[in-house]
Amino acid sequence: MTKWVEHENGICWEESTLLAEAGLRHGVTGRSGGVSEAPFQSLNLGLHVDDRTQDVLENRRRLMAVLNCDLPQLTTARQTHEDHIIAVGQTEIGRGAGSYADAFPHTDALMTNLPGVPLMMCVADCVPVILFDPVKSVCAVVHDGWRGTAQRLAAKTVLAMQLAYGSKPKDILAYIGPSISKAHFEVSEDTAMTFQNLGPAYGACTEHQEGIWRVDLWKANHLLLTDAGLVPEHIETTTSCVFDQADKFFSYRRDGGHTGRMGAFAVL
Repeated sequence: MTKWVEHENGICWEESTLLAEAGLRHGVTGRSGGVSEAPFQSLNLGLHVDDRTQDVLENRRRLMAVLNCDLPQLTTARQTHEDHIIAVGQTEIGRGAGSYADAFPHTDALMTNLPGVPLMMCVADCVPVILFDPVKSVCAVVHDGWRGTAQRLAAKTVLAMQLAYGSKPKDILAYIGPSISKAHFEVSEDTAMTFQNLGPAYGACTEHQEGIWRVDLWKANHLLLTDAGLVPEHIETTTSCVFDQADKFFSYRRDGGHTGRMGAFAVL
C-alpha cells in the first residue's frame, strides 16, 4: 500500500509503506505547502520552469526542514531523458541544491550510500522510481519518462547499485510513484513501436484503441525491475495518476506544459 503523508506546514507526499517500514525516508511530493504563485502553486521544486528562483528555494527549504536536512545537502540533476546514472559520494553532495546550472548534466538517476544526503528528481508526468537496499543501505531515485523506460533506466540503475555497492537484486525494494496513467498517456505509433520492439512482454504495455496508442509506463517499469531480478513482492506501484488529480499534483500534459514540478526524493 502507498500512504499519503501530510505535515503541519502543508507539505504532503505519497510514500511507499514497504520502503518506509524498511527504514527509508522518501516520497513524491504533492503541490501544497509552498510559496510559488500560479501556475506553479504552490510547492514547485523545479528551478527550470520559469518560476521565481527565490520561491523555489524557499519551497526546497520547507521540504528539507520536514526531512531534518539542510538545503545545501540536497543533490539533484538536470534531467534529459537519458540513461546516465550518478553515484553520489562526498564530493557530489549538494550539486543542484541552489542552482540549476550546478546540477548534474544529462543525468536521470542518482544513487548513494551516504546517510543524510537527500537525492531528488523533479517530475510532472514522468515515472519516479525509488529504490532501496536495506541490506547494503543504498538508495536511488530514477526519473523515467517513456524514453528512459525504453532505455531500461530502472534496470540499469539496479545494475549500477550492484556494481557500485554490492547490492543484490533480491534485497532491493522499489516504489513506482505518482505519474501519468495509461488512460491519459497517448503516444505516437513510433513511440508505441519502440516498446513493442523491446519484446512481447513490453509490447503488452501498449494499447491501440480507436486509432489512439497508449503506453502503460507503470507496467513497463514493473517489468524492467523484475527482469533486473527484483522480487515482485518487493515492488510497490502507485495508483495515483497525476493527470487526474489536479488538486494534489502537477501534470505537464494536463497543464499545457506550463506548470510546476513535484520532487521524488529519498534520504538514508
